[in-house]
Amino acid sequence: MLRTNQVMFVDDEEGVRTSWQRFLRERGVSTTTAPDGASAIDQLSREPVEVVVSDLRMPGKDGMELLEWLQARQPDTRFIMLTGYGDKGLEGRIRALGAVDYLEKPVSPDVLARAVERALAADRVTRRPVEAVEAEQEAPTEALVVETSAAVKQSPVKTLGMIVAAPILGLAFVVFLPVLGIGTLLWVLGRELKSALWPAGA
Repeated sequence: MLRTNQVMFVDDEEGVRTSWQRFLRERGVSTTTAPDGASAIDQLSREPVEVVVSDLRMPGKDGMELLEWLQARQPDTRFIMLTGYGDKGLEGRIRALGAVDYLEKPVSPDVLARAVERALAADRVTRRPVEAVEAEQEAPTEALVVETSAAVKQSPVKTLGMIVAAPILGLAFVVFLPVLGIGTLLWVLGRELKSALWPAGA
């Protein structure tokens, strides 16, 4: 389908939408707007765009739901999330779903302009299903448990041997280290005594 608009800006505050639309158009970027996720989906169903810039928290369908809809229906649309309530976990989930950028408010015009320019220049984004992202976040812990368990099962004799040998090695270290130290000291003292009693050339 022909995309006549390059960017859609989605925000529930009309003043914010109007300001950003004017700013982007002044930079030569064809821009349309939507007040929430549901309205954006309705418009995008009829007229896709290259890039969607969306606020996270909005009444009705929010930015995350809009991103998930794009993932399923229009995966080649680049997505930029704006939020004033972000954290690292949320950012990771949003990027895993295919967002090309994640910006925390307040966002300066130059920062947003650069993000939009990068998104317009980016290649098609490959996104993964939400279930795959959630499974991946849980996988490392499970994999570690399985791997550790497998390692114990593979070498029980070796593990038992290490448990038995550890205190013996520690005891040997404690006992023989002083002996070696005393022996070295006696050897040095013997050399010094010999030199004192029988000087070289005497």
